[in-house]
Amino acid sequence: MSKLKTLTLLIAGGLLVASARSGAEQQAALPTPTKVVAGELQWNDGSAVKLFGVNYGLPFAYGYRAINKLGLDHKASIDMDVDHIDRLKLDAWRVHMWDRLLSNKQGDLLDNEHLELFDYLLMKLQQKNIKAIVTPIAWWGSGYPEPDPVEPGFAVGYSKQEMNLEPAAIAATHNYLRQLLAYKNRYTGKSVAEDPEVIAIELFNEPNHRQAAEESAAYVESLLATVRDLGVSKPLFYNISEQGNDQAFATALCNSSVDGVAYQWYPTGLVKNSALNSNMLPSVAHYTNPFAPIEACQNKAKMVYEFDAADINNSVMYPAMARSFREAGFQWATQFAYDPAELAQTNSEYNTHYLNLLYTPSKAISLMIAGEEFRQLPSDYQAADYPASNTFSNTYLNYDKDLSHFDDGSQYYYSNHTDIAPKSPQQLTQIAGVGSSPLVEYSGNGAYFLDKLQDGVWRLEVYPDVLSLQDPHQSSSLKREVSRLYLHARKLKLNLTDLGQGFVVQGINNGNDLHTQAKEGQVSVSPGVYLIGASQAVITSTDIDSLDKQYYLPHTVSPELELIHQPQRQRNVGDKLTFEVQVAGPNNHYDVQLFIRYQGHRDFTIIPMQAAGTDNYKLSLPNSNPWDQPGVLEYAFVIKDEEQQLSWPGKQSGSPADWDYVDSGFFHTLLTPAATPIRLFDPATDRAAVFNPKSAVAWPATSATEEGATLKLAYFSDNLNAAGSLLRATLANDNQLSGRNLSDYNGLAIRVRSLGKADKVQLGLIGQDGLAYGTDFPVPNEWKTLVIPLKELRPIGTLMANAYPSFMPISVGPHDSQTKLALEAITGFQLIMPALPSNRKLQHRGVEIAEMALIQY
Repeated sequence: MSKLKTLTLLIAGGLLVASARSGAEQQAALPTPTKVVAGELQWNDGSAVKLFGVNYGLPFAYGYRAINKLGLDHKASIDMDVDHIDRLKLDAWRVHMWDRLLSNKQGDLLDNEHLELFDYLLMKLQQKNIKAIVTPIAWWGSGYPEPDPVEPGFAVGYSKQEMNLEPAAIAATHNYLRQLLAYKNRYTGKSVAEDPEVIAIELFNEPNHRQAAEESAAYVESLLATVRDLGVSKPLFYNISEQGNDQAFATALCNSSVDGVAYQWYPTGLVKNSALNSNMLPSVAHYTNPFAPIEACQNKAKMVYEFDAADINNSVMYPAMARSFREAGFQWATQFAYDPAELAQTNSEYNTHYLNLLYTPSKAISLMIAGEEFRQLPSDYQAADYPASNTFSNTYLNYDKDLSHFDDGSQYYYSNHTDIAPKSPQQLTQIAGVGSSPLVEYSGNGAYFLDKLQDGVWRLEVYPDVLSLQDPHQSSSLKREVSRLYLHARKLKLNLTDLGQGFVVQGINNGNDLHTQAKEGQVSVSPGVYLIGASQAVITSTDIDSLDKQYYLPHTVSPELELIHQPQRQRNVGDKLTFEVQVAGPNNHYDVQLFIRYQGHRDFTIIPMQAAGTDNYKLSLPNSNPWDQPGVLEYAFVIKDEEQQLSWPGKQSGSPADWDYVDSGFFHTLLTPAATPIRLFDPATDRAAVFNPKSAVAWPATSATEEGATLKLAYFSDNLNAAGSLLRATLANDNQLSGRNLSDYNGLAIRVRSLGKADKVQLGLIGQDGLAYGTDFPVPNEWKTLVIPLKELRPIGTLMANAYPSFMPISVGPHDSQTKLALEAITGFQLIMPALPSNRKLQHRGVEIAEMALIQY
């Protein structure tokens, strides 16, 4: 057996741990916790592995630097995040290690602060029984979203393709793998190679191969040999999906000795730089795997190394994705990426993703539900097609209510308010949710967890309220606060038969001295951990010291008063005029008033707003004098408390009625005559609502002509005769149709021209169900206003976002179950150009749009 010789040299940036093998003989095989049998990843007892969790990379890159900038402690941050990840019952962690930070030019391992924090994180995860798959090589620079810093690593200066082509890069890769996998964690005393809690190794994050398939497979075999020469016998994975639908590469890879293949899934694309406000459930009804028919691939285990519904804020996507993963035979899936709680108020680490128990509680609970389904669904599960797929196993998904609901008899979870009663309330052992349910009435909007310890004894964990201040998916900035936590005391009413109506509540986390008895099943609780007993005697007899009393919260800003409102740009006389705000501050409740007038008038009408749920206030104006006349409505909101009076927009002191009020503008809504056309898209203002569909042939560009602002969609494809997806768009946040009187609207007017010869376009309106209803129509090469009767719309294929992997479908549907499109349910639209005869000569192709509106004709 060869011996490892270790040299320790002091260099700039850390300790150099240089390991050289004294011979070519392979080391004896190390124990492995898992194995692959006939394509199934198994534990050593033969049971199937089914693990679900997150990527999390605070020891490296931006997360590491941002914690430094804030003057916070990395290990304390890790402690908090690991505790929250465990609270969500996630049992899998994956990280692609930033080799550029961990190595020098020769691939020697640097023992620096990043490696030390990796060691610490791995140890903390193991204490929670969270298993790991480690990817030693990221290749990526560590700067994102900032510019890359100066990095010592061997990958610097090489493209991804060169990493598997250049001899020096390949040699450094092998050297780095030998040293990293043999290096012993300073906290666990075990190397990645031997640690049983690291159940597999994925060799390279998203490699890019441009050589022949056989040469690529030979490169992979060389990496496999290097790792196995260390005695590693645990399964080794390699990425198969990053190459796209490359059948030759996939076949060659699966014919290699690799144990498993790795996939990703980003069905909604990446980095839109704004929230994608559309029902994207149709895009995750099934996972498309073009390599499933390859016989050799059927003998490889399958993992999903990264997934997310990027730029999506609702809480219905994760369970659907987990279902589709199990249908496709995946046994490991890790979301990318869990946000450190100390940074989540800015969502600046990866702006296209956003997941944290405290700051996105509904999404976090939905991920918890996804994990349960991933572990419970069988590998041969066959999912129904959308929309029937929204109900499966123990889960129900409702996009309209932003609800993921799970009930397997012993566990009862919900991501938002639910009125669905539990199947077996007396058999429940765990409850988790946001909002209220038949068992829990809660007036806050943070997550809470109830764990049954024994009959008549429960452990309660309550997290803070959160207020969304602005779109969290804008470009990254540590200076931009997108969400804020509020530590309010909130009313909690429990309807649990073993507790009764007079249960006793005792705070048990550090500093929590609450001790109270419920009246008619209701108490008031602040964020913290509590023991709940049916009586004081039960509380007294419980060994509190044996309970988990840990409770972590990040450093939070002072609970400043804030008001959030989304104005609507236009309403018609006769539409319902509803005004809603979210208000949060040091107090639980505020007096909120609407000050409103027609622009040009002097006096405001002052109307009190009514509380309508946690931190929500609402009112509707009557459709009568004086609000039945066209004009511009100009308004502000005023909050009064014992100490001050503040007005929005601008958070100005005083009210608009004060003689010396210094305003910073007002909110406005244009109130137009009844039957006025309702614009669905304005090229001048709605660019952020546009996103690229899969395989788009045009890039949307805002332009200006005699028509005013326009959206130009010119083919960039060389094949002008081919059919092509042009764009997909949502309705802008200030241009929603909910509450509008649309009963007499029967047409869609579009001001449009072709950019080449006279052409044809298919336009589809997207409904609340996420599906398209449309028709084809001719487009002249000069500006025309075309009218499409809405009765001509029929179910058509719905364009998908620019998903990854690239082999995801371009469109889904139409579905037999699609119902007639309700106008108030319109959430967006799509444009497609059909194929033209190959003998038709074109120099330019595309369309330009000036306006699109619902009309009465």
